[in-house]
Amino acid sequence: MPRVNLSINQEMYDKIKHQAEIQGISVNNMIYSQLQKQYGDDEFDYIVALDCLKQEASEQSGYFSLWELPTFQEISNQGRKESPEQIRARLGKMFHDSVKNGQVWDVMIHKGKIDVPQHKSKRPGRAVIYAKKSEQRELLYNTPDGMFNIVEQHLQEAINQ
Repeated sequence: MPRVNLSINQEMYDKIKHQAEIQGISVNNMIYSQLQKQYGDDEFDYIVALDCLKQEASEQSGYFSLWELPTFQEISNQGRKESPEQIRARLGKMFHDSVKNGQVWDVMIHKGKIDVPQHKSKRPGRAVIYAKKSEQRELLYNTPDGMFNIVEQHLQEAINQ
């Protein structure tokens, strides 16, 4: 895939950055999206797809990966020059950056191991797992080893003293 090195003035960059922040994406993704609309033969709109992913993620409960979101699953290459893998990679990066920057309300990147039956088929080294912030505390209580229960108990004792 060819790479482009682009230099623009600060005023134009600030305008693009402002618009990208409003939409919850990076400047690079904003520029790519605009170039795709202007010159691409592809009708796939990354901004609309990202908004759909954000909405679907906010409706999830517990732990989830992008593969569990309908918009991500339904990507196909019908009439597209990019493969579904390329689209998913770009869209997944956009979503990940949005979550990392706090632009997806109540969703966080889960760091650590999980032992949830529905995720056993996932390759944990490659799939990013997300969790709802509001449910994170409850999910940690339900770990099989009870490690977080012990930590929480010690914290509660310290608070009560």
